[in-house]
Amino acid sequence: MTTPARSPEEYIGYRRSAALSGLEVIDAYHTPRDWRVISEGYAVVVPQTWRGEVLYRGLSHAVEPGVAFCNHPEESLVAKPHGSQPGSFNVLVVSPGLLQEWLSEQQARPVRAQFSAATKPMSKGLIAKFRRLFAALDPGSSDMELQSDALELSQSLTEELIAGASDAKLGEGPAIRGTARMRECLHEEGLDIDLETLASKVGLSRFQALRAFKRRYGLPPHAYQLCLRISRARHMLLAGAPPADVAVQCGFVDQSHLNRHFKRHTGVTPMQYVNADGASRHKSSGVYRVCPPVSEDATAALARPDSPRGR
Repeated sequence: MTTPARSPEEYIGYRRSAALSGLEVIDAYHTPRDWRVISEGYAVVVPQTWRGEVLYRGLSHAVEPGVAFCNHPEESLVAKPHGSQPGSFNVLVVSPGLLQEWLSEQQARPVRAQFSAATKPMSKGLIAKFRRLFAALDPGSSDMELQSDALELSQSLTEELIAGASDAKLGEGPAIRGTARMRECLHEEGLDIDLETLASKVGLSRFQALRAFKRRYGLPPHAYQLCLRISRARHMLLAGAPPADVAVQCGFVDQSHLNRHFKRHTGVTPMQYVNADGASRHKSSGVYRVCPPVSEDATAALARPDSPRGR
């Protein structure tokens, strides 16, 4: 007799980070329940497999993957899955203050914080940015990565979902002049610096700093910061430092976190890098050197989006 397959268990989780003040993510996986909610902030529901009807503002709205459901603070909704079938979705909840901050930074004229519709199809780009932030919100991500992903998402979110918003760009002159100083800050104190601190050092908003740095150097500040961490890790490993110590001193959560990023950037694990076949022994230090140390600039170039190692 064949044992019937067990259905995945329902999981509901809430995630927040001190680096993302004003943001909360709700994860709902394999949930068959009806939802009755009053959100404290502006909420965007991003369905993965969930399909159903949402009663909001006296109307019934069909929600399915690819369609965002948007609701305003202090307004109630009732959501029912089709046929009580379980489904999965994520919710981004943005505080009113943070959403207004995004709009002030990104829009050339005042825009009211108001969704253009309760349901709206999302572009592939917006869905990808939602998924990137949802994936990054874990203990292994740096503060700068989380803040950068949130700002990248905020731009597309406001342009696609906020009434009256546009893709109008702010002036670029001051931001371009500040990028060289931002790069200096990353090299001087960049292993732990966050985006807000980096932007404040050059008198820019976080949005201006992120956009201008990416335009000038080909990658966002958090990706450049990660390249610096990998570069320092390579130097320390070749000098004989244990991988566990390298991980801590280079800003990684633990050795496995270092291993994952190191292999993604170099194609090999830290120990494979140190003990590679054909390595020559460095006479003065007695350690194996696979290749000459690369500069931070060269390492950063390898992480550009058009480079295989930067993907």
